[in-house]
Amino acid sequence: MKILGDKIRHYRKLRGISQSELADGICTQATISLIEKKDKIPSMEILVRICERLGITMNLVIVNDDSQIYSIISDIKKSFYQDDFDGINDKLGKLKNINVNNKQEIKLIHFFNGLMEYETSKNYDKAIFDFNRAMNVNIANVDMYDILIDIFTAKAYINKKSVDEAKVYYDQAKDLIKSSLDKIGDENYHDSILIYDNMADLSLKLDDNQKAAEYANEGILIARREQTLFKLDEMYYYLANAGTREGQKTDEDYIKAYVISSISENKPVFEKLKAKVKDMQLNIF
Repeated sequence: MKILGDKIRHYRKLRGISQSELADGICTQATISLIEKKDKIPSMEILVRICERLGITMNLVIVNDDSQIYSIISDIKKSFYQDDFDGINDKLGKLKNINVNNKQEIKLIHFFNGLMEYETSKNYDKAIFDFNRAMNVNIANVDMYDILIDIFTAKAYINKKSVDEAKVYYDQAKDLIKSSLDKIGDENYHDSILIYDNMADLSLKLDDNQKAAEYANEGILIARREQTLFKLDEMYYYLANAGTREGQKTDEDYIKAYVISSISENKPVFEKLKAKVKDMQLNIF
């Protein structure tokens, strides 16, 4: 169980009473302060009396572990979409003292732990260990994160210079995508785009230019359908790279990637493209 201290504070201020007034005859003012600032859980008797004084039911200020876990993992996903790895790390820390029983949530926690090792610590062995723990969670139905787990495992092996192992997981990801096309189309568009965006990147790393272009185009189609700039600059960049390697004219795709990265303020992509545009002497406007 978790108490929402900010909710207690909200209803106390709504009633126009101080911490001392709320505590009077129930507990100490310091207890109220700990509840509001640190989400300190009081005894059930104290909590019942506080809620009675505020004129609210307890379900407004407490959440059970299942609801809390779901909320935290939802926030982790949002941080993932924003490449906010500090946010992911902070939210993973909140799960350490919570007993997680749901297999899907256990799988996601292992994946995001691996992602942190991959993206921030650059500990690719530990990342692979966590990704394999996620894979070994026995769940019948495949979801989008099963594909992402294979993708990032392959990327970790590439960073270890283990290309043959990377290709095993790359092939697994391709097979999962092929068998899950309808599901990918129906999913949260962020997850769908992340799959195609990362597969385009992975394909380039493994010199599979045709697949890189195919995955980038699929992601671009979803982004256009959803009218979002999410990862659109990266996908045009991968599409342009794939075309360049195949000897195709890709000026337009580089320019699109450059403009979109400027609008979306994606600095890592923008800096790479700024140098590319200058080198290729492309006319932006």
